[in-house]
Amino acid sequence: MTMTRSDPEHVQATRLRSFRLSAMIWLASFVIIAAGIFREWYVYRFGTETLLEDLRHIALNAEYCLPAWYSSLLLISAAGLLALATASAARNGERYLFHWAVLAIMFVGLSADEATGVHEVAIEPLRDGLSLSGIFHFGWVIPGAILAGLAGLAYLPFLLALPGRSRLVFFTAGALFVGGALGMEMVGGYLLTQHGEQSLAYIAAFTVEESLEILGATLFVTGLMGHLKRQYGGAGLVIA
Repeated sequence: MTMTRSDPEHVQATRLRSFRLSAMIWLASFVIIAAGIFREWYVYRFGTETLLEDLRHIALNAEYCLPAWYSSLLLISAAGLLALATASAARNGERYLFHWAVLAIMFVGLSADEATGVHEVAIEPLRDGLSLSGIFHFGWVIPGAILAGLAGLAYLPFLLALPGRSRLVFFTAGALFVGGALGMEMVGGYLLTQHGEQSLAYIAAFTVEESLEILGATLFVTGLMGHLKRQYGGAGLVIA
């Protein structure tokens, strides 16, 4: 990398190797998940009346804590990478620019929701209004499943048009994330109504749920970096 201050045609840039950055992200994700699992084991084994109390700030199933912040960071990172993918595809005259752009906007929304828990506002009104229980205890899963299904159908041609490796990675990432956010949320709702909030079964369910969401988001972010590298030799933003 050459940097020359006197020549306006040259700009200073910081290059990040995608493999090293991906390894760092995966390491951070595993540390967050491991810390959350330790917290649930510790509280279940020793309770909250200890020197460490409830370790809420590393809890997987809580708002305004480290795992929620990290998940939101992953999702907004995905949105930024999707914006770069949109710009790169436009420069190369590729199809599905609208799909790339809308996907970026969707991930901005997912990041905001993860940080603020907006979707939880719908739980009680839907539960009370429709007398929901069991797998639909968390009422937001009904509109969430409908939206996820519609998005999946709308993006099927886009997904099939991707290069094989990117298609496999994106599909797997989506399956992990949706399987956690919706599938395990429904399992957790059933176990909560059957066994209670403090049961080991429910604790295991929401631990798996949050872990799958983090793993899915991590795979998508690192998969996007790999896609940008393979398709365009990398991508970057220069502020001049």
